[in-house]
Amino acid sequence: MKRLFYFFLISCLTALPALAQESLQEVYNAAVAAFEAKDYHTYLEKIREANEMRPNHPTIVAKLAGAWALTGRKSRAVQTLQQMLLMDATFDFTSAPEFESLKNYRGYDDLLELQARLSKVEVHDEVFRVINAGMLHPESFVLLDSGELLLGSIREKRIVKVDTNGLVSDWIDLPYSVLGMKYDALRDHLWVATAAFPEMVDFNPKDQGKSMIVQVDVSEGRILHGVEFNDGSVIGDVLLDDRQRIWHSNSAKPFLVRNVTDTAEYYGAFSRKYIDLQDSHFNLQGLTLNDSQRYLYFADYISGIHRVDLQTDKIEKVFASENILLKGIDGLYFYNNTLLAIHNGVKPYKVVQYFLDESGLFIDMERIINRGGESLGEPTLGQVKDGYFYYLANSPWAAYDANKNLLPEKVSPIEIRRIKLD
Repeated sequence: MKRLFYFFLISCLTALPALAQESLQEVYNAAVAAFEAKDYHTYLEKIREANEMRPNHPTIVAKLAGAWALTGRKSRAVQTLQQMLLMDATFDFTSAPEFESLKNYRGYDDLLELQARLSKVEVHDEVFRVINAGMLHPESFVLLDSGELLLGSIREKRIVKVDTNGLVSDWIDLPYSVLGMKYDALRDHLWVATAAFPEMVDFNPKDQGKSMIVQVDVSEGRILHGVEFNDGSVIGDVLLDDRQRIWHSNSAKPFLVRNVTDTAEYYGAFSRKYIDLQDSHFNLQGLTLNDSQRYLYFADYISGIHRVDLQTDKIEKVFASENILLKGIDGLYFYNNTLLAIHNGVKPYKVVQYFLDESGLFIDMERIINRGGESLGEPTLGQVKDGYFYYLANSPWAAYDANKNLLPEKVSPIEIRRIKLD
């Protein structure tokens, strides 16, 4: 669920979007002005400042690489171009005049090799199910033991049931777009994160910033319990721990929240613990617990993977080697001391299994599940079940026009893909 990230994109070379911080806007504009005046040292100073304020932004990183090159810092330019290619392997640095001085410099050929490797299509998974439900704009699903699927709709604000033959039937209506879903097999309950998006049918601008978490009785198909958030929230993912406590992430404001759950039939506040990350993080996405449930791993769409020690509340960053960039992760899932990550904030899109060391804080190696595969329209969320990892490969976020109309000619059948993990 990367929609909030789009609000922070730089749409052209001269301006940041209106929702970016004013100070960042000013710093970025000062960098552009210095570049146009050919004052490259000030350009470097200002674009470095912008990069510190908003790390891992493709436009800023590309300009930072250029600023290093224009001021004769070739080694730093090559390092920053490597970072840029890990974000966007399509970036054309070979024809940009600011990088002309690098062509005979050591490391330049390595950049060409890196770009070729990152652009190479790798597909090691398989199609599990193809569903004629693209116009629902699904974002998430739950695979039940029966083989049926519960498919959550962004556009139609509902969950549909898909039988083993692919027949789609209405199941339950919800107030907002359906985002992350988690199934509680012990109680046969489903926990659903929903949030108001302009892409949903009958969107009311007054609902912008509203979210609701609902608890659904799966056998009866009815809502048991829920809470609505009206404080500029986008609750994107939910997670149930073995003590029947629900965790959720807020993408609009970087908070992690733990709630105590029960089966009372009411709507009301049931929050019990807040972890405020506003001073250190940007855009929270997927959540997952390790096997002992001591550590909660979470993806920040901008700054990578982090974890919380639930005994001490200490927050730690997960590190990787310089050839792995943990940016642009939506869904995140723990399995046997590995993390399954769905990257839809990089080019090309990719789904990766990361192998952790014994500490759980460093990634030893990666296994590409799918990178740039033909069906990766925009991979979003998934599920680990019975030794397989399943994920939704092509949520049609790119099929809307400027007025948030979903264009049928740009929509394909929804593909659920899978890979055997054991």
